[in-house]
Amino acid sequence: MTITNATGNPFAGHLHELRRLSQETQAVSPLASENPTNNFANTLTQALQQVNNLQQQADQKITAVTSGQSQDTLGAVVALQRADLSMQLLAQVRNKVMKVYEEIIKMPV
Repeated sequence: MTITNATGNPFAGHLHELRRLSQETQAVSPLASENPTNNFANTLTQALQQVNNLQQQADQKITAVTSGQSQDTLGAVVALQRADLSMQLLAQVRNKVMKVYEEIIKMPV
């Protein structure tokens, strides 16, 4: 069973978020672009916080359904899927960063 949004694409929310982040990045002020390490660190921190928030929301909804406090099973499943997709995306980003890091380390100086 795959949960999709109204357009039928299960990744549409993530694509929208990536487009929004891309637009924000293009609109960065010159002062902020002077320190790219700080921007990367802030972006990474925000992404980690967002993934953590989605995980916590999913956990709360699943707990509410399993304890009988809520009948919103569909909402719990959707929250769980969103949390899972965000975690998978984060893992892929981590894998790409580690791959690039390993390639940089192997470069001759």
